[in-house]
Amino acid sequence: MRRKIAGLAASIIALACIAAAPASAAGASQGRNGCFSETYAVAFGVGIAVNCGYGEGDGYRVVAHCASGGDFWYALGTYVPYGFGPSVAKCEGGLFSPAGLGGYHIIED
Repeated sequence: MRRKIAGLAASIIALACIAAAPASAAGASQGRNGCFSETYAVAFGVGIAVNCGYGEGDGYRVVAHCASGGDFWYALGTYVPYGFGPSVAKCEGGLFSPAGLGGYHIIED
């Protein structure tokens, strides 16, 4: 019986962490002109997708600024040529410490 109660409690905590993820932490002003961003919830964290139509070089990638508790790190997004879809980066944390998105920047290649 204790194992069932512990499993139920862990499930409730996991669902609460997923529902509490900030899905709009990064604003449009953090990118550059000609790009737009959208945040979305992932398991125990947040993801960001940035789409740029034009720019210098051949392509770009997004770099997400992630934080969870006292830890900070960067998540490198996918490389995408200009005009061919979004660059996606995910900030993923753990069960008891979901990750948040503090901001992002764009690297042009």
